[in-house]
Amino acid sequence: MAFGSIELTTISRAQDYTIVKHNEDNKGFVDQTNFSQQMQKTTQQRLQEVHSSDDAQWHQQNPDAKEKGSNEYQGDGGRNRKREAGSKMVIKGQGGFDMKI
Repeated sequence: MAFGSIELTTISRAQDYTIVKHNEDNKGFVDQTNFSQQMQKTTQQRLQEVHSSDDAQWHQQNPDAKEKGSNEYQGDGGRNRKREAGSKMVIKGQGGFDMKI
């Protein structure tokens, strides 16, 4: 059986391939380490900064007496809405359902 030239060649610069293989094997560990360090950095940063939601007056929505509150509806429920000339209201039949236990 004859061997071709491709089968007999050796890998030149094998040390480059071992470094690549080593990096591929350790990728999960490196990613986990980077994630952990980023999480610790974010936690420390959040501890040292002021949050707008922690402001005591942010939760209180007390308008002055001259201002209107936010708990009021502005419309009339559509009573004065103009209807098209050809539209009619259709009353649908009463529906029901059966239930077996």
